[in-house]
Amino acid sequence: MNLRIGGFVFIADGSMQLILCEQSVMNSKSSARAAVAVCCFCFLSAASFPAKSERPVRIPDLHAGQKFVYRVRYQMKKVTRAETRIASSQLPAGQDIDTERWLSVEVHSVHSTTGDPGIQLHTQLLAADGAPHDNMEDASVDFTLLDDGRASEIHGLEALSGDEQALWRQWIAQFALGWTFPPKGIKPGEKWKKNEPVQGAAIAHLVWEKDYEYVRDEPCPQRGDNGNPTQGLGRCAVIVTSTAMKQHGSKDDATPDDFKSLQLKTAGTAQGKSQVITFISLQTGFVMRATEDSTQTLDVLIAKADDSNKAHYNVDATSHAEVVLMQ
Repeated sequence: MNLRIGGFVFIADGSMQLILCEQSVMNSKSSARAAVAVCCFCFLSAASFPAKSERPVRIPDLHAGQKFVYRVRYQMKKVTRAETRIASSQLPAGQDIDTERWLSVEVHSVHSTTGDPGIQLHTQLLAADGAPHDNMEDASVDFTLLDDGRASEIHGLEALSGDEQALWRQWIAQFALGWTFPPKGIKPGEKWKKNEPVQGAAIAHLVWEKDYEYVRDEPCPQRGDNGNPTQGLGRCAVIVTSTAMKQHGSKDDATPDDFKSLQLKTAGTAQGKSQVITFISLQTGFVMRATEDSTQTLDVLIAKADDSNKAHYNVDATSHAEVVLMQ
């Protein structure tokens, strides 16, 4: 019997998540060694939602029937080294991802009442040239965008491939960034901070320390690939988000409650950092372009509570992502 530990916890805030490793815990009766699950790092945001008039940087004025398209590219390199009591000093297991899709968005409905808040959105992944996916139903994701930038009631995401899921998460993290800004609004030169716990990791007491800066206003980047400014696209607010993962608990006793409930214990360390540069149109509030670079490392020992089985994982991962509004 396979037992999957963890799972994705996704709340959009403009930072990108990077999955360091995702293994399965095998029942000791069906396998000579216990391959133990690891982690899924996520970014979290819980900002309040102000009236639009309070925001110098506006959010998109969405309405039912509205359609637009983004191009999303995601690259990731991951190397995993594993040691167990059965096998040790294994050759590194590498994983490289480089995938690109267009993502079309249609606004189904917009609700602003207290009892039914949120915006219902329908998204579809297209080929890199904008052509339809082979099976459009399998490539569709429906969800509700809440007033604080969270994606809720997500349907269809699990039907996508792993690469396509990563692309979709990169897009929503950037698209919803404006909904997570401070209630009082932001102005050029302003800086603010957030600290959020890392959810779903194999190590407890990890915190994302986030620094945001509204750097300046400048011409919006063009929708092509070379990043040169194009006349007629107006001006954009440039927002830089720098994030560092910090471990505040003991590395010798780092077991999250979810692992304890499964009679597992963990020890080890984790580190990570990322930088996101986002261009938001001052005229429309849409994210015109966003790029993210991220690195994460994990060194963790996961064992059964009685020490009958142990596995040591060392993971190094880097990623790059780009989100561009096409039309």
